[in-house]
Amino acid sequence: MKKISIAVAMGAMGLVLSAPAALAIVGTIDDNPYAFKYMVCEDDNWLVLPDTNPYYPGGVCGAPATNLSSVVPDECKDDSGEVQDQPCPTVDFTSSTYGIGDTNPILQGYIQGEGNTVRVLTWHQCPSDGTAQDTSELTGEGYTYVDCDTDDRTDDYVNLKDQSWYNPLDVSKGHRGFLDGDFVQFLYAWSPNWRTNAVGNDRYELYVRRSFDGGVTWQTTPGSFTASTGESFSGDGTVTCETYRSLETQSQGETLEPHVCYEYGAEANEQARNVTQHDRMRVTTLDPRYSIAGSPLGKSITDTCLDVMGDVIDTSTWSCDDTSEVQDTDLRNASRYFIVYETGDNNTVVDGEAEPDDLFYSRAEGFGDDYVVWTETDTGYDNPDDVCYPTVPYEDEKVVGTVIEGSGFCNEFDRLNSAGDTHSSEADLEANPDASKLYAVWSQWVFENDDYEGEIIESEAMARRVWWIDDWRSTNEDLIWTLPGTSQQGTPVNQ
Repeated sequence: MKKISIAVAMGAMGLVLSAPAALAIVGTIDDNPYAFKYMVCEDDNWLVLPDTNPYYPGGVCGAPATNLSSVVPDECKDDSGEVQDQPCPTVDFTSSTYGIGDTNPILQGYIQGEGNTVRVLTWHQCPSDGTAQDTSELTGEGYTYVDCDTDDRTDDYVNLKDQSWYNPLDVSKGHRGFLDGDFVQFLYAWSPNWRTNAVGNDRYELYVRRSFDGGVTWQTTPGSFTASTGESFSGDGTVTCETYRSLETQSQGETLEPHVCYEYGAEANEQARNVTQHDRMRVTTLDPRYSIAGSPLGKSITDTCLDVMGDVIDTSTWSCDDTSEVQDTDLRNASRYFIVYETGDNNTVVDGEAEPDDLFYSRAEGFGDDYVVWTETDTGYDNPDDVCYPTVPYEDEKVVGTVIEGSGFCNEFDRLNSAGDTHSSEADLEANPDASKLYAVWSQWVFENDDYEGEIIESEAMARRVWWIDDWRSTNEDLIWTLPGTSQQGTPVNQ
C-alpha cells in the first residue's frame, strides 16, 4: 500500500504536497505507520540519513515536493495602459537542475497600475492525457491554444515538481484532503492572478485532484481499482472543463470568458478539475468542505459493530445492518464523497475579505469522475451524456451556446442554504456509509440592509439532511430537476 506524508503549504507560492513514497507497516499499533522513517526517499536522495543526526532522527529527504497547483502560463497581458502582449513567466533549466525563473517573485502591483502588472489569461497543467474537444473559444484574437503536447517545457514531471518561483503570479489557498487506502483526494481554491484577485478583479475557483496510488500519480479512476473496503470499482473516463480569462479586466461589468473541455479515459493523467465553474467575476470561492462516506477506517458498520458489541446484542431483535427494501445504507460505498463550497462577494475584497454569500453541495460518484445532485451515474440508472448538467443545459442561459454544452461534463451543484438575502458560512459535513445521506450544519445570517454595513438582525445555526435514493426519480416532469426546499426552479445552477 502506498502512502504520502501530508506536508502542505499554501499562498502565492502554490499548493505543494510532500513527495510520494512506499509505506511498509511494521511493529504494533503503537508504532505510527505514518512516521517519516517509513517513507522511502525517492532516488535515494537523502540529505541526512535516518538515525545519523539526533536533530533529524528520521533523516532529511532531498526529493522535491509534489506541487499540486502549479500550471504553465500560456497567454499573458500587461494591464498598464493599453492592453498588450506580455511574455509569461518562463523557466531556464540550462544552468540549474531546479530551474531559474525570469519573474521577480516579490510582486508589487497590489494596487492596479503599480509594480508588476502582468495578468495571466490562459494556462495548462501537465502531465495531462486530456483531449481538448473544442478550442474555438481560444483561437480568437489575442489567444493561442497550448497543451502538454505543444508546450516548450521539457523538464520531467511538469508541473508536479515545479518550484514555487516558476510562476509567482498565481495563488492557492483553503486546501483540504483525505486519505482512504490508496485513494487520495485534495481540493483547493486557486486563482491565476494574485495581484488582481487581491482587489476583487479576479476570483478563486475550487479545484480537485485525485490519486489512486497514494500520491505517485494524479489520474482519473482506473479501469480496475480496489478500494479500502476491498470492493472493486471500474472507471470509464471523465470530462473536465476549464474557464480561462478574457482580454479585458472585469472590474466594471461582466465579460464573456473562453472555455475548453477535456476528455479523459480511465487511469489517465488528469489536470486539476474546476468544480465551481463561476460564470462572473463578482463571485469568488471561500472555504470548501468535504465528507467521506461512512467510517474513516474503511469498514462498514456490518463489519464492525458486532465485534464492538460482543454478545450483549440480541440479533433477533436488533441488527447493525439496514434491511431497507430501498437500499442497504449500512454498506460503505468508498467511491462516493461530498463537497460543499462557499461563495463570496468579490466586490467586498478591496475592503478586506470577500463577504460570504451561499453554500453549494454535490455528491462525487466514481471517486469524483462525476459530481451529481439530480443525475445518478454510478448505478447505470442514468447515461450522464443524456441528462447530466451542464452537458444538458436545461435552458440555462449561462451554458447555452458554450463549449460545455454537449461535452459530457457532469458537474451538478445545488444551493444548501436558503435563497434570498441570507449569508452562509463555515459548513460542517457528515455522511452515512453508502453516501445516500449528507448531513450539514452551518452558520446563516441576514443583514439589516444587504450592504454588509448594517446590523445583523438574524443569526442562526442551520442544519439540513439531503437524501439520495438510488434508482428513483420523480414521475412529475416539473420536479425532476428540482429538490424540495431548494431554490431551484427547473434549471440547475452553480451560483
